[in-house]
Amino acid sequence: MNLQAFTRRAVPPIMAAAALGAGLTACGQASAPQPPASAPATPTAAVAASATPTLSAPQLQFVSDVRNVLTFGSDVTDAKVASFGQHACRSVQLGTTLAGEVQPARRAFPTISKGDAIQLITIAEKDLCPAQSGPQMVTYVATGSNADVTYGPSGSGYQGSVPLTVTKPLVGNPQFYSMSVQLKNGGTATCQIRVDGVTIVSASASGSTNVASCAMNQDLNGSWQETSLNG
Repeated sequence: MNLQAFTRRAVPPIMAAAALGAGLTACGQASAPQPPASAPATPTAAVAASATPTLSAPQLQFVSDVRNVLTFGSDVTDAKVASFGQHACRSVQLGTTLAGEVQPARRAFPTISKGDAIQLITIAEKDLCPAQSGPQMVTYVATGSNADVTYGPSGSGYQGSVPLTVTKPLVGNPQFYSMSVQLKNGGTATCQIRVDGVTIVSASASGSTNVASCAMNQDLNGSWQETSLNG
């Protein structure tokens, strides 16, 4: 066999083997599992919880009404005012008297007076728990030795004697409410004027013909306060 004949017979099988190998390689590349393309990360914005609680419409009205008549420290937030209003309403609904809430009010807001505290709680009842709201009441109290009593709003002059306790609605807009207790034969006597059970003013006297005098009026914001009728 000559070299040319051998070459013609050997080359086709070699080429076929090479072609088969290339086909298997291509098949392997096509069937190999490809890792899934990662989706682009979606940026997420952190949502910070609101530091200020959302107030209801009645709470907003309460805060507005209170701030129109009372002044608190600069650190007192609307949320704190609203929270106390809700507390006061819950307490009153459970049977606590308005007078029983005056000290908690003054602890929560140290700059306010007794009269301010009464007004704060009264506004809470009106705005947040109207079923508990009612007319304000004034109470005149005289105790002690034998004495004559004169009491009432300005322009009146109701008469009585010790001991005396009289409660009436606070109506109209008198200039003041007053009370005098005049001793007859020595001893001691005391007068008190209360609003919704809270003593706004009290005074005492002792000795023959001496007089215990009490008076209250409203300040420019409408809060009850002690006043003097002497000049």
